Amino acid sequence: MKSVFFVLSLLCASLCVDAQYYNDVYSYYTNGTPVNGVKIKTNLPFTSVSQMPTIMIEGFQYSTGSPINLTLVYNINGTVFNNASVSTSGAANPPVYLAAENGKVVIFIDSKTIYQRLHIRAYATGLSAETAANFTGWTAVDSTLSGSATATLLVPYLNKFAGNVYLPGTGIWNSAGKLGVGTLTPRATVDIGTMVTDTTTLVLARLPEGDYAGIGTCLSAHAYNTVPVNSVSFSLEHKYYGNLNSAINFFRGSSTLGGFMTFSTNNGTERMRIDGSGNVGIGTTTPGTYKLAVEGTIGARRVQVKQTSWADFVFQEDYQLTPLTEVENYINANKHLSGIPSAEEVVKDGIDVGEMNKKLLQKVEELTLYLIEMKKENNDLKKRMDALEHATPQ
Repeated sequence: MKSVFFVLSLLCASLCVDAQYYNDVYSYYTNGTPVNGVKIKTNLPFTSVSQMPTIMIEGFQYSTGSPINLTLVYNINGTVFNNASVSTSGAANPPVYLAAENGKVVIFIDSKTIYQRLHIRAYATGLSAETAANFTGWTAVDSTLSGSATATLLVPYLNKFAGNVYLPGTGIWNSAGKLGVGTLTPRATVDIGTMVTDTTTLVLARLPEGDYAGIGTCLSAHAYNTVPVNSVSFSLEHKYYGNLNSAINFFRGSSTLGGFMTFSTNNGTERMRIDGSGNVGIGTTTPGTYKLAVEGTIGARRVQVKQTSWADFVFQEDYQLTPLTEVENYINANKHLSGIPSAEEVVKDGIDVGEMNKKLLQKVEELTLYLIEMKKENNDLKKRMDALEHATPQ
């Protein structure tokens, strides 16, 4: 009697297990090309809080030579699909939709590939609709969702990985969230390069302070170098791993304002900066209000400075030349020409090249007029002298 009871218990346990795992729910294949896709009509009722199935869809997408390996989960809350997602471990990942048609759940796979094969299995237990009868009698048709379908949802893909994820070609996305390409020991958030001692490495990094990111090259050395950053917005010291060589650095401002960029070479020395106003400083970290500020010598073959006016007004008939005696008095009192900045002003404020050329031309044109006037006076004087020399004695 005990033996019979034991056998019945095992049989019951076996039936219970079979009732929650459905190994062969439906198989689909086509030797043609679907016009619309694959709509799978299930026997699961679209009823709130009635099911939380795990549906595995496996197969072969012939046209791309890709395996299909999808895991679909959802539950129904009221009149909507809730907590729905689909994960993949295959290479073919077509859009997957859930909807309700005629009171039943339908799964639409938006895939129109020739010779497609699909197999469906499922796991479900514990809720009212998760019975064996609802996992039989499924069908599939080449059709889109009907116009009367409700609760239509494009199911989002969701894949998460724990631990270290190794990539082809010596790459890793490690458990600390760092991505290494060409290295299994990334030293920054994104580290691209070869990790042979003293070879060049490309590093993309966002430092812990949260207000700096950089793209640069460094040597795979063994110590931190400190690079001071001087700016209006920040007085932090940012650290690079290894001996920094050259980099493009992005500094975050407050909210969407105040950010700036710097360019570094030769052991991380800042050479150029574009500040938050778009002003460029070369050899200086403080371009001020200048669109281009250069601390050093500029070499050029040609420089073109555009002006809105020029000094030819000197040659207008109504232009009044300052008498030379007044010019002399001004020079004696101020030690520079009128209209021309003094040496002190030039040292303090610099000069506007275009405006200064205009002022210098004005002085040259005035000097030309003075010379013309003096020439006329000399000619008149010469004529009078000649007249006196040839005059008949009285």
